[in-house]
Amino acid sequence: MTKFGLKQYVPMTIALLSLSTAAFSATAYINQVGYRSGDSKEFALVDGSGNVEIVNASGSTVLTVTPGESSTWAPSGQNVQLVDFSELKTPGTYSIKVGGQVLRSDLKVTDKPFEDVAKASLKWYYYQRASMALEETYAGQWKRAAGHTNETAQLHKSAGSGSLQSSKGWYDAGDYGRYIVNSGITTYTLLSLYEHFPDYFKTLKWNIPADGNLPDLLAEIKYNLDWMLTMQASDGAVYHKLTTLQFPGDVMPNKDTEQLYVIGKGTAATFDFAAVMAVAARVYRPFDASYADKCLEAAKKAYAWGAQNPNVKFNNPSDVGTGSYADGSLGDEKDFAGTELFVTTGDASYKTSGASHNLPGWADVSGLATYGKATHATEFGNVAQVAKDTLLSVADDFEARSTTGFGVVMGDNDFYWGSNSVAGNQGVWLLHAYYLTGDKKYYVAATKVLDYLLGKNPLDMSFLTGYGTKSPMMPHHRPSTADGVKDPVPGMIVGGPQPGGEDIGSQTWECKDYRTGKPATSYTDNRCSYATNEVAINWNAPFAYLAGAIEAINAGYAPSFAVDGVAAGIEARPLSRRAKVSDAPKLRFVDQKLYIEKNGKRFNLNGHRIK
Repeated sequence: MTKFGLKQYVPMTIALLSLSTAAFSATAYINQVGYRSGDSKEFALVDGSGNVEIVNASGSTVLTVTPGESSTWAPSGQNVQLVDFSELKTPGTYSIKVGGQVLRSDLKVTDKPFEDVAKASLKWYYYQRASMALEETYAGQWKRAAGHTNETAQLHKSAGSGSLQSSKGWYDAGDYGRYIVNSGITTYTLLSLYEHFPDYFKTLKWNIPADGNLPDLLAEIKYNLDWMLTMQASDGAVYHKLTTLQFPGDVMPNKDTEQLYVIGKGTAATFDFAAVMAVAARVYRPFDASYADKCLEAAKKAYAWGAQNPNVKFNNPSDVGTGSYADGSLGDEKDFAGTELFVTTGDASYKTSGASHNLPGWADVSGLATYGKATHATEFGNVAQVAKDTLLSVADDFEARSTTGFGVVMGDNDFYWGSNSVAGNQGVWLLHAYYLTGDKKYYVAATKVLDYLLGKNPLDMSFLTGYGTKSPMMPHHRPSTADGVKDPVPGMIVGGPQPGGEDIGSQTWECKDYRTGKPATSYTDNRCSYATNEVAINWNAPFAYLAGAIEAINAGYAPSFAVDGVAAGIEARPLSRRAKVSDAPKLRFVDQKLYIEKNGKRFNLNGHRIK
């Protein structure tokens, strides 16, 4: 019988621990675009063992970090450790090593990590412009001929009779429709970005055609506002959408030559329009008072029609197959419109009360009204405090979620169609909490949303085309499919993972089943996948707001309503707790056999999991 004394046991233990380290295949998930040098910083580690080394370009270890405690992230079913490397402040590109093995070599630290992606996500709206050619000077290899240049559109029987002159605007998504409801939340979000940081965006440029003396952001927004204004009927009502009867094939805009129709009227479109035009009146007044007046009069006229017609719901007519944007609940749109008109005019007849816990989306804009009330304390008085308290209670829940799992706000129930816009809007909500309190925890949680969207996710993928080590190459976006250019149009946020599988089927144009049983990994980078890989203007807007606002804050700017200190230097703060000794691999002798245990999992000495 062989006996083990101390001398024999120690070398064997060391050898077995070395074997256990090699047996684990660790993966590091990072923000692939980069982290701000002075910010709190973390990445996610799955199946890691022991300390993490951050190595510079010359091969020297500049930081050694003990990962935080492991926790399970339900949306992906993975056990994750968060690695806080906030102490690394020197710009550069680094490698991540665990157990002597290099996990990745694309960890970037920089002073302005989100400036380029903010510009790209905003410039994408230029690429979506209808009724004009995209010139090589501005569009580069994605230049294209003008599409949908005929201003005369036929009124569909659902909208009346006759025709309407309508041009400009942004194509809504991967198709060529233009929709007032979705333009509503999109244009509002971009107007808010400018209104919150006017001095920053007065000088920020990203190579688009000039429009008089307007800053680039306002020039781009005006291109869509001009179209929206054409969609108002003489009675104040606003038509729902401008599309063909059915979606086009995978063709360039100038090849989509089917008849355009102005389709439907409705309360949702009319109130959304009123809210956006009320904000536009404030924002454009310093540049063009007559245009501001035009927007305000259109807003008032729309609100008056909506107040008299509070329950006109839109549904697609039987012969129409383009996007519906149908909404069965219309009180939130009235709240939104009334809030913004009250802020702009001071007319108490528009003033509303109450607040919503609901995250903004095209179908529920009550959260946008909550923003308006919470950020205008003088105008709304006690109502503003109710809105602020509501906003902060939701933000606290978001922030708490961001401290475990992948270190992001997203939960199981957030992975529905357009999940990446859910993430973006969660980040925007958190920034509003930061503006109102100055509490850095909300800022840190908001930056984690960008980390998630730019690669710190279980797909190890940046969801922004053209940016990151791995990003979507085959989005559901007709110009990117039909233009003959290998790379997709840059700056687009794809819809993101969700388990609905609406695009799965046996037809040639449908997807094979890509669902994994977990919401956060149910995604495919394939043109067939309109349910996970399409793009849309309302999905890009919160990302653009988030990236642009964070850069503006760090450039020394803050909204006029923000508390003192919001734009001050933001110091890094600890993100995760140090790992306990219990997180390390352990040797277990059970039933005459030796195993390795880690994070509740059991492996044999070959590294195969057995329990």
